[in-house]
Amino acid sequence: MRFKAIRLQTLYLVPFSLSRERKSLIIALIGVLLGGCANYVIPPKALEEQRRVFLLDHGRHPSLVLSRADSRLVRYAYGDWDYYARGKTGFLQGAAALLKPTTAALGRRELPGPPSAPAIRYQVKEGIESILMILVEADAVEQLQAALEAIYSENLNSLIYNADYDMEFVKHPQPYTLGHNSNQVMAKWLEELGCEVRGWNLSSHWRLQRPEAHRAHPTCG
Repeated sequence: MRFKAIRLQTLYLVPFSLSRERKSLIIALIGVLLGGCANYVIPPKALEEQRRVFLLDHGRHPSLVLSRADSRLVRYAYGDWDYYARGKTGFLQGAAALLKPTTAALGRRELPGPPSAPAIRYQVKEGIESILMILVEADAVEQLQAALEAIYSENLNSLIYNADYDMEFVKHPQPYTLGHNSNQVMAKWLEELGCEVRGWNLSSHWRLQRPEAHRAHPTCG
């Protein structure tokens, strides 16, 4: 259920002076409201040399699969270091990741390909709720991948492997905060690929809107 995915992301809205029961009720109500809020991805219109990328919605967070010129794939993800990379998913760890800046992680995993949704679903061990295939400019893919590879290479001394996500993680230089969470970083990556992203980017609820659809879609409901 998406309520589990966004419950921790609503904690910052709840005053600490409230009783535990009232906090839980407010969190539940906010969770229901945000549960219907989608992030819409609008791909670029004109492409000289197109390349496939894949946005994976895991329910709690997204990850991004970039395809290379040789059709091999690399999957990337961003999140809180303790909660995501080290697997400390308890209530207190999740709350800490949202209430104050914490160390962030960049996840990386190479996949054999080919660049297709069925192949990715088979090769990624983590559960996937939906896959969005997006066509973007090949040069933009190369530039984003170069930037992410630079972060990965520069922080190899912190590398750890998490079998739950089947990814290698290194520390990311920009802290994880409520205003810089996994969904907002995903929106930034997509924008660097030439996409337009509409929505609050507070929960992992992603939809694809074709560039020819000019009418604005509501982001909630």
